[in-house]
Amino acid sequence: MTQAYFADMVLKNGVIYTADSADTVCRAIAVRDGKIVAVGSEDQIAENIGDRTELIDLQGKMVIPGMIDSHIHPPGIALSELYEVQLFGINTIEGYQQAVKSFISRNPDTKVLYGQGWLWSAFTGLEASKGPRKEHLDEVATDIPVILRAMDGHSWWINSKAFEISGITCETESPEGGSIEKDDGTGELWGTVKETAIPLVRQPSYTLEQTVQGMKAFQRRMHSYGITGILSIMGRSNQLMLTAWDDLRKRDELALNVRCAITVNPQEDVPSQLAAIDQWRKEYHSPYFQITTAKFFADGVVEGGTSYLLEPYAPEAGKAAGYCGSLLWEWDRLKDAFCLTNEYGLQIHVHSTGDAATREVLDAFEAAQSKVGSANMRNAITHLQLVHPDDIPRFKSLNVIASVQPYWHLKGPNWWQNVDYRIIGERAKQEYPLRSFVDQGVVIASSSDYSITPVPYPMYAIDTGVTRNLYSGRNFGVEDITDMDDDRYLLNKKERVSVADMLKSFTSNGAYALCMDRQTGSLAVGKQADLVVLDQDLFAINPIDIDKVKVTMTFFAGKLVYSSDMK
Repeated sequence: MTQAYFADMVLKNGVIYTADSADTVCRAIAVRDGKIVAVGSEDQIAENIGDRTELIDLQGKMVIPGMIDSHIHPPGIALSELYEVQLFGINTIEGYQQAVKSFISRNPDTKVLYGQGWLWSAFTGLEASKGPRKEHLDEVATDIPVILRAMDGHSWWINSKAFEISGITCETESPEGGSIEKDDGTGELWGTVKETAIPLVRQPSYTLEQTVQGMKAFQRRMHSYGITGILSIMGRSNQLMLTAWDDLRKRDELALNVRCAITVNPQEDVPSQLAAIDQWRKEYHSPYFQITTAKFFADGVVEGGTSYLLEPYAPEAGKAAGYCGSLLWEWDRLKDAFCLTNEYGLQIHVHSTGDAATREVLDAFEAAQSKVGSANMRNAITHLQLVHPDDIPRFKSLNVIASVQPYWHLKGPNWWQNVDYRIIGERAKQEYPLRSFVDQGVVIASSSDYSITPVPYPMYAIDTGVTRNLYSGRNFGVEDITDMDDDRYLLNKKERVSVADMLKSFTSNGAYALCMDRQTGSLAVGKQADLVVLDQDLFAINPIDIDKVKVTMTFFAGKLVYSSDMK
């Protein structure tokens, strides 16, 4: 072997988890020109080492493929951290009010105040179902609009001034699939808008340069978490985001595998929306940045009473007797939309939290497949909070991917008892199936839905997927657990999966879900050298300690893009 063919870099003396079908673990890996050229024992790799090869002694550390978050909202909180009030970690009305007052005090020239992160669990009585009242915000801000997004993003809390500038009055009717909450007695505006009513409210806006800087900050954060690939979820109004990604590409600063999903609105003409998405797909297309997917909403969220359920909500949800929520689409229209989407060659990614919604989505997939033969499109359903056991095998038979957020697969402190259990009762104990999918051979791809998950560090999700329990007491403001069977936060331990299952959900399965499996997702010769070095072997430690594992290095296409030693 001549010097020209030696590896640029060799990592050795480690635990190299390849994420292949056999769960192969080896000791060394060699990289040349951004590609993996050898994986195996140190003796097998030795012939790739030349005088100019960079040798990295892992000293027993673990190497895994670059991780893929298959449902995320860039730039997350990067822009809002700079320009909005942050409500994360606050769980009282008084705390929210003080945060708003403090932000206005620090930023007296603010014309419209935006923020995010309020929790449903902070409210009681009618506010626990309708949402918080505008009067709480009016007490601290009457002259400027205040617009605050819930942690889940499906409900916005706004003050009287925000209603005024948005042109929303007590006579404004709620759009189909949404709600402008009003006082049941007086008919006055309550203070909360939900789902498809949200676009009626004035939206935040940023310049291209602000957005580019936000994307760069987002990319740095992803690298620090060991994430090298994403499915970027966005609406059709977010073309600025597409331009920002493309701007990074043109600057040669894009170091993520980005696939984009564009939302299809049920209130608008579907063919014209899909034609626009297809046009953007042609306009924005490069090896690292592509538009591949159409995003659909089947229903809303449990905490907002907008999930579509097979059985009625509990009386404590504050809904009329027999209320189950509803599908956001007419079924025939959804089926036709799925057919047309797959005919365009676009993947389908569907938000569904309720068991009734998931059943109808599966029915629509089945009808679409019989018409257009789209069984190999790798369509996905995401969130999957409640799924009827009879519908889980259908994911496998229809080749539908289960896009899950394991960060949520526990009895969240200050949340599960006060929100999920109160609203849906005993069904909350069966939320978020995981093992049930694995046992049926369904492909599970994990993600964070960041910024709904405030810290999208995959080790947190892997910990929770394996334990179904609390992953970090500090993150929740409670004492950490010392036993994975501690029942305070344990959610249905029958749904636990293995460490390998979780690793694959963030690597090879994630790449499969995004149709990038020929390029990345596992450590195999010829694939892009997207690598993550962890300071501990995930297979050798107590699962409740996985959340404490740190990323020490991240490589994208063979280039070091993050090191814990970087300043």
